[in-house]
Amino acid sequence: MAVKFPDNPFVPPLMGPSKRLVLAEAPGQEESEQGEPLVGGSGKVFNSLLRKAGIQRESLTIVNTINCRPPDNVYPTDGAARVYCTAEEGAEAVSHCYREHVKPLLDSRSWERCDALGEKALRILTGKRDGILKWRGSPLPLIGSDKPIVMPTLHPAFCMRMQEYMPVVISDLTKGLQVPPENYNLIPTLEELNDFSPRILAFDIETNRFTGQITMVGFASKPFHVIVVPYRGAYIEQIKRILGQAEEVVGQNCLQFDIPTLEKAGVKFREDVQVWDIMLMFHLLHPDAPANDLEFISSIYTQKPAWKHLSSEDMALYNARDVDVTIQAFLQLKPLLRMQKLEDLYKYTQVPLAKICGLMTETGIKCDGNRIKYVREKLAKEVAELELSLPDGLKPYSKKIRVRQPAPVGTVGKSGKPIKFIHVEGTETVVPWSSPKQVEKYLYETLALPKQLHPKTKKVTTDKGALDKLYRRTKNPVVNTLKRLRQVEEMRTTFLKEGTVGVGRVHSNFLVHGTNSGRLSSSGPNLQNLNPSAKYIYVPSHQGWVFVEGDFSSLENRLTAWYANDTDRLAKLSTPGYNEHKETTSVIFGIPIGEINKEMPEYRLGKAANHAANYGLGARKFAMTYDIAEKEARDILYKWKLAHPLTVAWQERTAKEAEINGYLTTVFGRKRWFWTTSLYTEALSFKPQSSGADLSFRSMVALMYERIHWSPDKALKIVDVLSPLPWPARLIAQVHDSLLVECPQDKVHEVVKAMNAAMSQPWKELGGYSVPVSFKVGQPGDSWAEIKEVELDALQ
Repeated sequence: MAVKFPDNPFVPPLMGPSKRLVLAEAPGQEESEQGEPLVGGSGKVFNSLLRKAGIQRESLTIVNTINCRPPDNVYPTDGAARVYCTAEEGAEAVSHCYREHVKPLLDSRSWERCDALGEKALRILTGKRDGILKWRGSPLPLIGSDKPIVMPTLHPAFCMRMQEYMPVVISDLTKGLQVPPENYNLIPTLEELNDFSPRILAFDIETNRFTGQITMVGFASKPFHVIVVPYRGAYIEQIKRILGQAEEVVGQNCLQFDIPTLEKAGVKFREDVQVWDIMLMFHLLHPDAPANDLEFISSIYTQKPAWKHLSSEDMALYNARDVDVTIQAFLQLKPLLRMQKLEDLYKYTQVPLAKICGLMTETGIKCDGNRIKYVREKLAKEVAELELSLPDGLKPYSKKIRVRQPAPVGTVGKSGKPIKFIHVEGTETVVPWSSPKQVEKYLYETLALPKQLHPKTKKVTTDKGALDKLYRRTKNPVVNTLKRLRQVEEMRTTFLKEGTVGVGRVHSNFLVHGTNSGRLSSSGPNLQNLNPSAKYIYVPSHQGWVFVEGDFSSLENRLTAWYANDTDRLAKLSTPGYNEHKETTSVIFGIPIGEINKEMPEYRLGKAANHAANYGLGARKFAMTYDIAEKEARDILYKWKLAHPLTVAWQERTAKEAEINGYLTTVFGRKRWFWTTSLYTEALSFKPQSSGADLSFRSMVALMYERIHWSPDKALKIVDVLSPLPWPARLIAQVHDSLLVECPQDKVHEVVKAMNAAMSQPWKELGGYSVPVSFKVGQPGDSWAEIKEVELDALQ
């Protein structure tokens, strides 16, 4: 670097008195100007993290992996650095800085700890090349050593983009380096198992990925001590005995996987067993973190180095580490749940909800193969028409290629020997519009449209958000065509895959830990994000059966009004026939309510104002989202605020509460901690969205408690009205504010009665407030997309 850029100022290490060294990445502009590492934007974030971790910056020695600022702040070994140096020159520049500056510093003291900030520092100190997200939180040795003194963590610049990871870095900065012992019995005898009867038991199963059969079960009753038992012969009875006697069982995702799998294999748990699923416990405490990743949970609550990459080497050891981490994390999560007053929410909402989600996943929803073919053909025709309208730079074309295929019997090569394969002329269709790089090049270079940056990574992008913004600003027809092509392609590759034609049913995986508000998410497919074309393929399971969908009416608007104590708004929302969007449209645009219809552009903006202003959306973003002038957006939001003074006052109080306390709690006890600079909008959306989710969950428990063998006493902990679904009706999906049930047509009246009683019951947490429910019902053979809204009085 010094040879290619001799004028770049050298930024020396900042020397501190302790034996703790921090290795960052590279100087930025402010570091280069001040001659000190980590003093710019990243340095400010780092200082904040240090303060929260109780560490004094003055005690640290801080150095960068390279000591001069690289051009445009692009690290020499990054691909983007090829504009100013070759790959060889970049590698040599980094090596030069290591040899001349970093290595002498490492050798100058007997360092007790080295904090590696980011992937570059991780690689320099440990040689690990598979990513900082893999290794952060893992005590590791320096290259050439076996003593773990390196603690990798995320770079402060990463936290500037992903602020929800700040508590993760604080955890890394404060955790110890000692790798815990592993007292594992991987080949136990039957005699060794005879005396093993713990009251509290952590466990984990391994299954054959092809057959689904259980292969082994790991057990632990205390940290660092694990028994791994093969699932065969006489060991099976011991496994059943151990699990069947435990009063409390602890696992990771055990409610939806391990326990159902064991029960199908004949394992019987105690009727009063208390199940602790650390995935769900962790999610309540860290709703913004990836709760489904046991290695991530381990990195917060244990000092176990990452181990998941070793699964193919020794499955028994891998299983033992899973169990060990599970018991260690549980012993910290349980008191934390109690301290945060989340234990009851876990026991009486999350546990039965996980069971219900497991049942919905197992039940699945029927797909009509003929409908899938029809929709696929319809979409394929639309794609072909759209592609014809594309310019040559994006339009598909064919090119000649050489195709390898089996040689005819008796074919010989130039050597005279038989050959197995030959190459023949063929063609390949190239689809430039499906390539982000090709689209980026065409939009930003050929058309010279304004480059769009990803809001978090700050890198140039052509993702959905970028295309939306470009079309709003330019009205370019090519951009609009690309938007629609991607929408269609997403439907074809998710809900309408060619392989789904003969599937018959899909079993969406409903995730209790899927969102930071507490809402469910789903995958395989994602039923939370369906359009009518996708809903058209889903039909009732049996002849003569129909779909019934109950939907909480204006749920989030009602809950916002309830939290704001806006009794006038609540009364209006409860008036039959009242349409808040029409009233808002009338207030903003001065149009008499009787003259407003849903097709009017003013109605679209009035409806948008209700949703946007409820959550504090600013005028600029409102204008960009709905393609209007910023002044018009400001006027619309101003008039909305004048009409809802109590809601506006609540918004200010809520945002201030989140800022001062750092967290918010709903009336149902659910919490979210806030680390983000977009706190205002996220804080305002949390309480209504999260509370709406809990209303859905509690309604599900009221309807399904019998189906999951949940006692009425436990169900009554969270609801006052128990209203079980009549047999054989079954709940098959929860989507945002609605519940989808299928049942025989002659059971519709009973189903609606049960659903209405469960969903519209008065909620004591809301002071007895009840949210009305609207219903859609289909006829036999009607798809999910074809069910129609009906009056409640006509159904009961």
